Amino acid sequence: MDKETRLLQITESQQGYFTSRQAEECGFSPPNFHRKLESGKWSKELRGIYRIANYPTTSRPELALWALWSADKQGKPQGVWSHETALEIHNLSDVAPAKLHMSVPKSFRKSTEIPKNLCLHFVDEIPQSDIETRQGYCVTTPLRTLSDIIQEGKTQPEQIERAILDLAIQKSLIKGLSTIQEMEQLLKTIDSTEMHQIVAQAIDEVWTQANDQLTELGRMAEPYTIGLSFDDGFGTAVLCQYKSQYFLLTAGHIGQALRKARSVHIILRFDHLRREYPSQSAKNFTVLEWDPAFDGKRLDLIFQPKDLTIVIPTTEILEMLKNYKAFYKIPEEAPSFSLQDALISMGGLEPIYSDEDKTWQLNVGPYAFVASKYIQFPHVDYIICPVSNNLRRKVIDSFGGISGSGLWKFVNNSPVLIGIAISEDDYDPSSGLKRINFHGPHSILSLLSKLGQPYES
Repeated sequence: MDKETRLLQITESQQGYFTSRQAEECGFSPPNFHRKLESGKWSKELRGIYRIANYPTTSRPELALWALWSADKQGKPQGVWSHETALEIHNLSDVAPAKLHMSVPKSFRKSTEIPKNLCLHFVDEIPQSDIETRQGYCVTTPLRTLSDIIQEGKTQPEQIERAILDLAIQKSLIKGLSTIQEMEQLLKTIDSTEMHQIVAQAIDEVWTQANDQLTELGRMAEPYTIGLSFDDGFGTAVLCQYKSQYFLLTAGHIGQALRKARSVHIILRFDHLRREYPSQSAKNFTVLEWDPAFDGKRLDLIFQPKDLTIVIPTTEILEMLKNYKAFYKIPEEAPSFSLQDALISMGGLEPIYSDEDKTWQLNVGPYAFVASKYIQFPHVDYIICPVSNNLRRKVIDSFGGISGSGLWKFVNNSPVLIGIAISEDDYDPSSGLKRINFHGPHSILSLLSKLGQPYES
């Protein structure tokens, strides 16, 4: 590759700009610089910074130019666009700031005077998770930007409130790139009582808009199901009512993990807008297991619903759940049903993002699915579902996290719960597929006989 091509590749990522250091690394000697400038092929923009002449027009070339100006002695740009400039970049403000706001390390130094068009913010190192890379420059993420301007306290409250709502419309409600949960983290950065109220009010309005826009994807598509995330695992549970008792119905090993957990997160949204409520103490959940010593490896020997669990939250948690989800009323007699067209309410736990396997997000709505085949054992109330990992043309590596999900049948447009998933990623040698295992309605009713009885472990 010749030196011209190498330099052109660099300038493509920097909106046509390059430094003298970069040009030399590509093979251009200082005498070449003079000839290029005289020929009009290059133009000099700042000390040590050049641009390819006649480079196609870009929307914000000055952002790439001053990012190169901020480079250290090794040629690495130090500046990250932030505060009001970042708001403008993210289209979260229609107020053009008088200066360009850039965050730089506290150790940042320049031998020349700082240009008057720049406002530098000297900060501790910004985590990579708070930075987005654009063409030729870096900018703080929307949420980091909001946090910065709130802490600085110089931006008008009305502008901050508008920015939060704009971010919700751009990201949370449409593209799914931000969550209300993340927005709520902003409240932790605020010392001012007045500003705290302004941000809280804006977030409440975001949640109201989200409820309005996601009614079908939320309450209607997955009205009876929630996620449970705790110290050592993740599972789902069906919200149920049996007679006068409200509770969660899930797999036995989910109950076992909950017993050992210190805290529990309840996840109420399984679409692109996810709300994970603040951590609840595990002491707020009463766990009724059929058999606390159950060995999940002996599923083929099941004759009783040993891998089912009833979880009873406190009244406060139940009331909160009722605000956003519906509770399925279990009939007192097991329904008769056909497995044809039965629907598994969760499409599996898909790792949309992860943090060393500690943080996961369910992408459920699009991945609820009707399996092509079900096997019902004649001698036990037990259902097997072989499942392809290629659902709706998207390959899912694992169905981990589906335990506790419901197997549903719609009769006259009303759901009938016909099974609870008790394990996943088992293997079916006859089909070569992974399979999900369910307990059926007779097992569920048998377990419900424990409600109201003294529990003995």
